[in-house]
Amino acid sequence: MIAQLALALVCLVAAWMPFLCLSPLKGWSWSRTLCSWRLKFPTLSFSSHKHREISSESVSRPWLTATTFGGQCCTHAHHEQECSELNEDDLKVLASHIDETDGSPPWKLMMEHSTPTLTYQAWYRDPPLGPTQYRTRTVFENVSPELLRNFFWDDEFRPQWDNTLIHFKTLRVCPQTGSMTVHWIRKLPLFCSDREYVITRRIWESASGYYCLSKGTPYPPIPRSKRPRRVDNYYSSWHIKSVKPRNGEQHKMASEVLLFHHEDIGLPREVVKMGVRAGMWSLVKRLHLGLQIYQMAKENDGSPSNYALMANITTKIKN
Repeated sequence: MIAQLALALVCLVAAWMPFLCLSPLKGWSWSRTLCSWRLKFPTLSFSSHKHREISSESVSRPWLTATTFGGQCCTHAHHEQECSELNEDDLKVLASHIDETDGSPPWKLMMEHSTPTLTYQAWYRDPPLGPTQYRTRTVFENVSPELLRNFFWDDEFRPQWDNTLIHFKTLRVCPQTGSMTVHWIRKLPLFCSDREYVITRRIWESASGYYCLSKGTPYPPIPRSKRPRRVDNYYSSWHIKSVKPRNGEQHKMASEVLLFHHEDIGLPREVVKMGVRAGMWSLVKRLHLGLQIYQMAKENDGSPSNYALMANITTKIKN
């Protein structure tokens, strides 16, 4: 009986945990069809598929204002700190992860897989305190960094390939920095309660690509409740850059996403890692198909969502 219970728990985690460890492509689906550089930190300058019903207050088409997203809007550049809890210090933390100068334990290889159009590698490490940390490197053939940037930010499109997302709302936007605070509720399988996230996110841009940062943030206007259970310790940030395509053809492109992710979901580390090993690669392949659908949709209909428009508002890093 104990062995059966343990197996059931591992299977549950295998179904649930992968979407937590690939945040830019966060989501999973039961559908059969979706089967060394150094960063310098100078002064920053601000320069049709139908899906099921989803609770959202953010699927309108006008230009970006507070009314557009149904949330608050910061309208003055000098109020950056008020409307974004992500700053240059957070950017430096991401750079230290990329450079492996953060003083943390070394990474251990967890898996590596590839297809003709996708290369995927994943590592993990266990810090003395807190949840397991994950690092992934994914190379997408024939995909531009800009498309990936928009795809990862696009909550409006996400329900078409992520059927765990049952509610999304933009709480706050800053037109000067492009930062957003978003509220998500995810429906999890079997006996797990729903999970709630309040996430602040922002994009920096330099000649070497895009630095996309997101982490959990307090938000008093949304009080904590027993259900859904709120995930407080949440960090997910990634770097997107253009790389040479695998076949070396000059007229084609490829993009690399280097992701760093951790969050405390209240399960033992080893159970979580078993689930990640069991289910991650299948998830990555399904999510790659979601990206291909997104790419085709944008080629057929050039109008971007409000979320994709926000992804275009970045903080420039002067070289």
